[in-house]
Amino acid sequence: MKLIFNKRPICKLKTIIFIIISTIIIVIDMYSSFFVKIRYDTNHIISPIYFILNKPFSIYENISNFFFKNNIIQKNNKYLFNKILQQNIQLYDLKEIKQENNTLKHILKLPLLKEKISILAKKIPIILPRCKNEIFIDKGSKDNISPGTIVLNEQGVVGQVISSRKTNSQVLLICNKNFSLPVQIQNSNTTFIINGNGCTKFLKSEYISTDTIIKKGDILVTSGLDEQYPQGYPVGTINNIVFDKEKNFNIVYVKPFLQIKQIKYVLLLINSQ
Repeated sequence: MKLIFNKRPICKLKTIIFIIISTIIIVIDMYSSFFVKIRYDTNHIISPIYFILNKPFSIYENISNFFFKNNIIQKNNKYLFNKILQQNIQLYDLKEIKQENNTLKHILKLPLLKEKISILAKKIPIILPRCKNEIFIDKGSKDNISPGTIVLNEQGVVGQVISSRKTNSQVLLICNKNFSLPVQIQNSNTTFIINGNGCTKFLKSEYISTDTIIKKGDILVTSGLDEQYPQGYPVGTINNIVFDKEKNFNIVYVKPFLQIKQIKYVLLLINSQ
């Protein structure tokens, strides 16, 4: 059988011819710029074609990079948002703690009667309070708290305990219509009794003699005449004075220092016996 690839002399000849041509091209390229110009012209012709062929890949790569970078940016934004949120919460907590510390410092610096023992209590938050002129605190009969115990805070007089359970107590605020308190004008011997008038209204005092020297803006403090509330605790300022022609007496309206929404801690005074 005759072999197909049996032309060995021709293959050798071709190889020799290729070597000769390659050598000639190398020599010409070394000593002439002929092939440089050919390469330049060829690249100039091929470049637009290469650019067109490469455009889809370039677009794909740009789109991929866009979504990749966008995904990284979104993740970073989410991380930074959570970080800022956590820091804001921590900052808010620090402000709350600082405010609580300041409140406690003011409460603990209140002047107290020697025959009284002070107990610090915290207001129990109630979502739907039954009555807006009453609050509940976290101290009760197990802490020797009984009805009649007076309640103070850094703003002044809060009220008094009206009922006590084992672990909590109910406090009647000074704005309650059932609450009465003997007061006097600060730095004066003028005394009278004020009454609650509802926590959306000012405290009220009726039957004030027209001879009594009082004026709008006077600061009222506890007089201590009831021997329950220490003398000198701030109560409020006189907001208005109205003359009742029928009764021939003045009616005094007092704006209390107490701000119910800001009550958080209170001080309870009980007998030391």
